[in-house]
Amino acid sequence: MAAALSWLLSALEGAPRWSEAELAAHRTALNTAYNTGYVKGRLNPSEVVSAVRSAAPAGTVLTADVGSHKLMTGQVWTAYAPRETLITNGLSAMGFGLPAAIGAALSGAVLPGAALPGAALPGGGGPVVCLTGDGGFAMTATELAVAARYGLGLVVVVFSDGSLNRIELHQASLGYPLTATGVDGVDIPALAESLGCEGVRVDSVAGLEKALSAAFAGRGRPLVIEARVDTAQYSAQF
Repeated sequence: MAAALSWLLSALEGAPRWSEAELAAHRTALNTAYNTGYVKGRLNPSEVVSAVRSAAPAGTVLTADVGSHKLMTGQVWTAYAPRETLITNGLSAMGFGLPAAIGAALSGAVLPGAALPGAALPGGGGPVVCLTGDGGFAMTATELAVAARYGLGLVVVVFSDGSLNRIELHQASLGYPLTATGVDGVDIPALAESLGCEGVRVDSVAGLEKALSAAFAGRGRPLVIEARVDTAQYSAQF
């Protein structure tokens, strides 16, 4: 990042093309567009991202899995230090979020018989939150047992809509029938409990905020929050 910025600055000529007022107006327009497709009375993806960001304390490391929720997260999640936001791009492999969160938590942990780089991430050992879709979560969900075994207080928020939404939107844009995009219904809180974690299901902002109120209070095992979201914002924005 430093090298890229240095190169850009060295190649800069003339006055800036955007004024500060134009930048401010553009940011306002982006924030407005972020809420496009909002459905009153339902739990919207934008509300999930905003609620988690508000609840997460300073020094929290975020990992985001792949899917429509990742696009929402990347638009507004604010990072306050280097390497506090871990998102897979490029090939964008589903299943990244939970293992990445476990790795981020372990980077600051002190485990018997283990030599781990405590300074690998800022505030090593601090809060870690994973935002994942139900499809990506299904690929690596049993790794929760590892997090529970080591007493990692991860917060895992699953955007649950019963589908591979990014694929559905792409198929629909090409006029194809929706094919092989459904995600089998799983009782996510029960699965979390069976793997030694806490589990809760929410379908409203109030329920989510209640679940998050003590989520980052130094628990000794992971918390998995299944957030039943409406997909209207995905359809409207992507």
